[in-house]
Amino acid sequence: MNNNINKFDYRQLNSKQLTVSENYQRALDKNRVRKIVANFDPRLVNPIKVSHREGQYFVFDGQHTLAALKLKNGNADLMVDCKVYEGLTDAEEAVLFSEQNGLSRQVESIAKFKALYTAGDIHITEMVNLTNKSGLYVDFSKSKTANRITAASKLYRIFKAVSPSDFVEILSIIKEAWCGIPESLNTEILSGVYAFYIEYKGNFDKEMLVKQLAKVSPVVITREGKAFSGGGDVRFARQILEAYNKNLSRRRLKDKF
Repeated sequence: MNNNINKFDYRQLNSKQLTVSENYQRALDKNRVRKIVANFDPRLVNPIKVSHREGQYFVFDGQHTLAALKLKNGNADLMVDCKVYEGLTDAEEAVLFSEQNGLSRQVESIAKFKALYTAGDIHITEMVNLTNKSGLYVDFSKSKTANRITAASKLYRIFKAVSPSDFVEILSIIKEAWCGIPESLNTEILSGVYAFYIEYKGNFDKEMLVKQLAKVSPVVITREGKAFSGGGDVRFARQILEAYNKNLSRRRLKDKF
């Protein structure tokens, strides 16, 4: 990041001049906007952070504050206090957005990942590319649709913990077993398959695992795993193990959990 991050000043801008970039910002939460309005205290309103480039003003932090100010003004445009940065690239805006801390609401993980991906972070980019190789994908959206992984934080932890080939293999097991249905792409299923894979790597038959898992709804695996308090990923890995061993007379796996 260049020295432009230190080039800013404070000024008032008309809200109609401000554009919220959808490249990395999280979706506007209308309930949160209404809550801000209901508890509005002008002393606690922070300046909206804006990047001025290519003749436009892009909001990279404060879109909910902006929406609340407009709502209080009858949804009409108004003059708002802004902290304006000059000369940032869109990637630098994304990095600044991902690093927001302090008194403002903590940026959601999925939004941070989206920002870093927009900024070209090599680790996030590799994770996205490897996920695509498995037949699944992640675009840092919360919408649950076929083949889309929304559990970005868990996905990233698995990505950092295993080799690229193991990462693709873990995801391909899930894809082949349940054909990418949304219920199979939650944190619990990712956790369970990951923990099972790490514990039994080299000792299980992938084709058999896929066949056995396809017989069990991921909803059942998630529900049964949650019935146990504590245990973390192991709760769900044990459900994967039970599914693998069910009705097998030979080549059963011992419970190592």
